[in-house]
Amino acid sequence: MLLTIQTSFPKILLVGLTLLSCTTFYAQKEINKPAPFVRVYDLNGKKTSKGRIIEITDSSLVVSRGEKPVSIELGKIGFIKTKRSAGNNILWGAGIGVSTGLIAGAIEGESEGYFGTTIPAEENIITAAIVMMPFGAAIGAITVLFKKSNTYPIAGDPTIWQAFKKAMQEE
Repeated sequence: MLLTIQTSFPKILLVGLTLLSCTTFYAQKEINKPAPFVRVYDLNGKKTSKGRIIEITDSSLVVSRGEKPVSIELGKIGFIKTKRSAGNNILWGAGIGVSTGLIAGAIEGESEGYFGTTIPAEENIITAAIVMMPFGAAIGAITVLFKKSNTYPIAGDPTIWQAFKKAMQEE
């Protein structure tokens, strides 16, 4: 027993030092967080724009829609919701479920079916993807419960707008 511990100690020490040397230490380094993603709705409740915040002025909000900045006047903003919609989580979950099913089906390959038949690999891949899609979508739906999205009712009011600006600076 003692001989086993003595011979494995150098291996354990080597693995520990290797893991320790692979880590990088960041002391007091600022993390560049991306700008908050927002969805902007007009006074009638219709979504007019969405994207990452570029700038918040006293009279407008500028969001990035891809490469193109969009400016929205304060008087036209009914409310603003932060983060993406629940459908985004569900869609990502379904996509991950399909991908997992494709991989699992490909690994399974050709298999033995009922009554001595053989199921082709393509059918296994498609079946696994179809079966895994709702599971992924369900997991995406569960993640919606943990999303901390906020709604800011602006209604074109400059005092509420100032509170929104302050909240976005803190986020």
